Amino acid sequence: MQRSDHPLVITLWETYGSNMEPVAARVGEILGIPVHAQAFSSEDIERIAAEDRSGRAARLAHGLSTGATPAEMSSQEIETAGRAHARECLEFVESRAADGGVIQGRNGAFILRDRPNTLHVKLDGIAEKRVERAAALGGIPLGRAARRQHSEDEIRVETSLLSFGCDPRDIELYDVILNTTFQDTEETAQIIAGLARVRVP
Repeated sequence: MQRSDHPLVITLWETYGSNMEPVAARVGEILGIPVHAQAFSSEDIERIAAEDRSGRAARLAHGLSTGATPAEMSSQEIETAGRAHARECLEFVESRAADGGVIQGRNGAFILRDRPNTLHVKLDGIAEKRVERAAALGGIPLGRAARRQHSEDEIRVETSLLSFGCDPRDIELYDVILNTTFQDTEETAQIIAGLARVRVP
């Protein structure tokens, strides 16, 4: 149990289709705290991936940061974009953490790894079931969701590696890892809220 003047922060990171956005919204409702979206949506990543011909996740990741077509970026431009993205994440996460809340993505678990009164949660699940859930939530065909899963899981990891040298799959970043495959939104949210109440009474 932690006690300090720091308001509660919950950081969330997910593999594609693990139901993070609905869970984050419900956790915010249960605990009465603000909820902050991740930097890039699935639609953003899908759009950039469709424009890239190299197929390299690194170039895709930094194309997201700059808005440039990945194939047009030099190695120096990629490194510059990575530093810029890291600064943006740091500024956003630290400013939102000052008032507490649920922070989705943005390398929050890494940036706030030493902050008191902070609960770091990873949401994961069976890939096939994640694809099915994402298709249902997004109202898209299974094939399209499967393509998103393949590229998005890779690109989100690559973005973190290139911007912070951090692999968001590393279990040491998290206090808890939840398999949401057979959990609905309410169950997952209640588990996280309960853990948060233990962390910050």
